[in-house]
Parts: sequence; structure tokens; C-alpha cells
Amino acid sequence: MNSADKPANPRIFHVNRQDAVEIRASPFGSVGTLFSGEGIEAVWVRKENEAIDPDWFSQPMVDLLLVTQGKLKVEFERSDLAPCVLEPGDLLVLPVNTRCRAYRWPRDAAEATVFLAVYPLTKSV
Repeated sequence: MNSADKPANPRIFHVNRQDAVEIRASPFGSVGTLFSGEGIEAVWVRKENEAIDPDWFSQPMVDLLLVTQGKLKVEFERSDLAPCVLEPGDLLVLPVNTRCRAYRWPRDAAEATVFLAVYPLTKSV
């Protein structure tokens, strides 16, 4: 068996402590990549005192969001969908192309909001 055939070892990440393979910052929060490959990606997102993104976010695939710390307010572009506040342990299944934005709630909360996002990778053509 050569090194390319060697099975990968299991790996543990502590999401609320910001463990990640790679971390990138944006004006609207930090994103830590936990896994990307084999058709799936998992990242944590940390929201603190950042501005609320004025744009709507959507993905061309289902997106699963699991809050692990704090509270996350999610607003939807569609007027028939009411905003919701997710707490630790809440999982939002965000359907394909559902435009939304999310931010720490309440805005002046002492702790950061952290959530795990898991979604299929899009295939490049």
C-alpha cells in the first residue's frame, strides 16, 4: 500500500474554539473550513460585531445550518417566509436557492454566534 492508498485518519475539530483547516475573514464574519471534498463541504461561521450583510445569500443546493453557540437571526427575501431566531441545537434546512441573510441575535449579545454549515459541493462544468 503506497501513501496515496493509505486511509485517512479521523479528525476532530472544536467548532466553538475555531479549529479549522483554513480560516478566512470577511466584513460579515469569519469562516473556518473543516472539510471540503468527496462532494461535501463543512464550515463553521462565527458572527460577532460585524455589519449585517445588505445582500441576500443563496446556494444552488440544500444548505444545513446548525447553531452551536449564541443565537442566529435569519431573514428571508420572500415575504411569505417569516424571520426566525435559531438557538444552540437548532438545525435549519435551507432549500435550494432560498435567499436569506443571517446575523448574531440580539445584535448586542455578549457572546459570538457560531454555526456549522454543511452542503454538497457544486460540480464544475
